[in-house]
Amino acid sequence: MANNYINALKGYGLSENEIKVYIALLKAGESAAQTVADHAELPRTTTYHLLDSLIQKGIASSVIKNKIKYFHSANPTTIPALLQERARRIKEVLPELLAIRESIEEKPKVQVYEGIKGIKTLLEDVLTENKEILHYGDIISLQDSLRYIFPQFINRRIQKKIPIKIICKKEEIHADLIKTARKSYRKFSFIPKGFVFKSSIFIYKRKVVILNLQKEPHYGIMIDNKDFYDTQKNLVELLIKLSEI
Repeated sequence: MANNYINALKGYGLSENEIKVYIALLKAGESAAQTVADHAELPRTTTYHLLDSLIQKGIASSVIKNKIKYFHSANPTTIPALLQERARRIKEVLPELLAIRESIEEKPKVQVYEGIKGIKTLLEDVLTENKEILHYGDIISLQDSLRYIFPQFINRRIQKKIPIKIICKKEEIHADLIKTARKSYRKFSFIPKGFVFKSSIFIYKRKVVILNLQKEPHYGIMIDNKDFYDTQKNLVELLIKLSEI
């Protein structure tokens, strides 16, 4: 039986020593701190702090008589009502708590990857969702710097039948790529001469990956943020439409 009430009071949020003091109060009735300490078998100073804690939690109170402070326990039947009051207060502030959580979740998550292995990790992530990828930027540096990794990326994308829309500068190598575009789930849009991309950007799965490969050290940046993703996605789609005019 003792374990039952101890576990129940722990569930209410009381520590083991707070439970000892509360039970001592129940047994002793209205008492000075020293008397409670003796019943609880705890030091007087510790007991005094624990009594204050019980008062804050609503299951004890105090009164001063002849300049001496006496403590007494609340009726145990009040505890369920106190729990209901706690639950009511939590429900009232739930919208504020959820707003705090959402504000943290919506902060952009930015990760920087260095070297070829880091770039490979990013390209692996680009293929995880199996949905359309948007890509614009410097194709040549991808092919030159990632001579083995980038062809593997392309083959895996095609095997998974993931479509990709690409905006880039038109090069000689694109002639053959255009011929196989439909089979490769690939669509090109080309920027006018005179414009130069120095990075390669992949837009997918509410993420944006930026690869800088024109010179070493190679590195990539992953930005996980819906607002940034939406802006980049809208920009690419706008450029594609303008290229069709």
